[in-house]
Amino acid sequence: MRRLAGDPTLSRRREQIRRRGIQTAALIAIAVVALRYLPETSRFFVFPLVENFAYDLAYEYAPAEPPEDVVIVAIDDISVLPAHQGRFPWSRRTHAELLGRLAGARALAFDVIFAEPDPNDPEGDRLFVDAVADAGNVVLAAYRAVKMEYSSSREPVAWGWAAPGAPLPLGGIQVEGLVTPFPELAAAAAAIGYVDIAPDADGVYRRVEPLRRASDDRVYPHISTATAMVATGASPEQVMSGIPEGYIDVAGLHCPLDPEGAMLIDYSGPTETIDRVGAWEVLEGLVDASRFRDRIVFVGATAAGLYDMRAAPYRSTGREFFGVETNANIVNSLLHTGARTDATGSLAWALFALILGFAVGWVAWSGGETLGPLLGALILVAIALPSFFLAFSFLRSVIPYGAILLASAIPLLVAIPQRLGRDKRMVRQQFSAYVSPDVLRQLTDEPELVAQGVKRNVTLLFADVRGSTTLSERIAPEVWVAQLNEYLTAMSLAIFEHDGYLDKFMGDGIMAIWNAFGNQPDHAELAMRAALDMLRRLEILNRYWEGREDRTPFRIGIAIHSGEAVIGNVGSDERMQYTAIGDSVNTASRIEGMTKEHGLQFLASETAAVAVAPELVELVEVGEAQVRGRAQPIRVFALADEYRGAAAPMEDTVAAAGDT
Repeated sequence: MRRLAGDPTLSRRREQIRRRGIQTAALIAIAVVALRYLPETSRFFVFPLVENFAYDLAYEYAPAEPPEDVVIVAIDDISVLPAHQGRFPWSRRTHAELLGRLAGARALAFDVIFAEPDPNDPEGDRLFVDAVADAGNVVLAAYRAVKMEYSSSREPVAWGWAAPGAPLPLGGIQVEGLVTPFPELAAAAAAIGYVDIAPDADGVYRRVEPLRRASDDRVYPHISTATAMVATGASPEQVMSGIPEGYIDVAGLHCPLDPEGAMLIDYSGPTETIDRVGAWEVLEGLVDASRFRDRIVFVGATAAGLYDMRAAPYRSTGREFFGVETNANIVNSLLHTGARTDATGSLAWALFALILGFAVGWVAWSGGETLGPLLGALILVAIALPSFFLAFSFLRSVIPYGAILLASAIPLLVAIPQRLGRDKRMVRQQFSAYVSPDVLRQLTDEPELVAQGVKRNVTLLFADVRGSTTLSERIAPEVWVAQLNEYLTAMSLAIFEHDGYLDKFMGDGIMAIWNAFGNQPDHAELAMRAALDMLRRLEILNRYWEGREDRTPFRIGIAIHSGEAVIGNVGSDERMQYTAIGDSVNTASRIEGMTKEHGLQFLASETAAVAVAPELVELVEVGEAQVRGRAQPIRVFALADEYRGAAAPMEDTVAAAGDT
């Protein structure tokens, strides 16, 4: 489709709109990126909503990759049945027996709290303490208590490590709130780790603080960190060595930390991805001991009534996930897969988001009416939309997807409704008051019809009120304006009825054009029908006005002429008029003036008269007339009935002409 171009004024106007659109797109991109990177607004709900959804979607469709050396011994629904081990918590003797059957494990973590000795079975406590000490690789759990009933009744257990001299960017914790295993059991354990992690705002657990610096200026490990250290023999110094540079290193694998000391959990798959066996099966000897040999074993609850649930980023399974599974995945991240980099604070990605937003806005506003938004959408779909998933899979990074996507999408969404159909809107805005609904519909469907600055064969109609100066002086101004408005309304309807373009009102004069848009091969006949309709409507008006004291009947002069004219928007930057200029326009105006000389209400030039079918109306030649500005005289024609002084009413003339 050809754009409405060619007219310098429209081009300048279009360029102003384009620049304004590009500037708006740039400002939107800058605002979005700034809001994402400012600490006060970075957690504004729209950014986490977009980024968490993409994060979850990426894991949802990532292939499951269960670790080979991690296994979960689940205290599941069957294990707590009376027919098996019965209601939980179990006797410490049961835990000692379970530990004995897991001999050969490389590291063994109990995601179970043993805060106090069992007052009813001291011997069971001793058996369990001895089993833990003999194993030498057991990691026990601590947790942050809401109440202090456990810690207040005994001496605090010493655990954790002395922090190095350099400050560490770790999350803080109040050591007084940590409930550890009872002292004898804690002393027997190879390590202790806290089990508390915080979910994101939507309740999903996506990150963990593998280490925390406590109020006593010591560093405490998460149970998964402690388990990984026991499994590999890593020292606290090794684990903490990379923290000033923003990572944790347990097994020679750098796991990036965010500025708050948190690490993204690299999930291996949805629930039950990691090898799992029921505790009852182990205790009843149904599982071969080789299944646990040289593997990292987590013992933890999955029974529904024990409520150790931690939602994971898997929507298809209802986010069902257990705390012991979360801890096992953290160990797998530390030892095998490594954590993904949280790049949400990266200036490189901020620059990428800005460039992408600028590119989408520039293309959407600089391209064609349809092509520009289409190319902008292509950039959005081909680059912005998959950027998170490409970075997630190939760069192992979690990028500020909210800033990238919204900085591209919002400028495009703003541009689309303004760009698509712009030419149609311009046509509708410019011509809605000057053409009939049918013509307007065609112009908006085919805006290329409104070509600018071209020569076209048209038919022009000029009409003027006879003696209007005298009438306006004799009649009160408000009465004259009211009557003139009634007249112009009726004449406009006649022009619209026959698909003419009402070019302008010149006081009480009218200029109309047919074939102004190059879509009316019968333009002369349409102009003739309109002229006859105007005379008919004037006669009806005059009859109406004769019965009113505040109205005066009057006569008009109408002329039509066919010829070549230049069509286009003419005017200034502030005001334009789509009109015709050239010799044909002047000629039509001069012919309209001749109607006064001949005492007629209608005249047509030869070029218009010969294009009208004889069946439409009978015309007679009035003679040749010299038109000012033309070297050669022109022949003019009048309505036969009017020229001969016939008394037939104008309605009959129109009817005879076949006007409908």
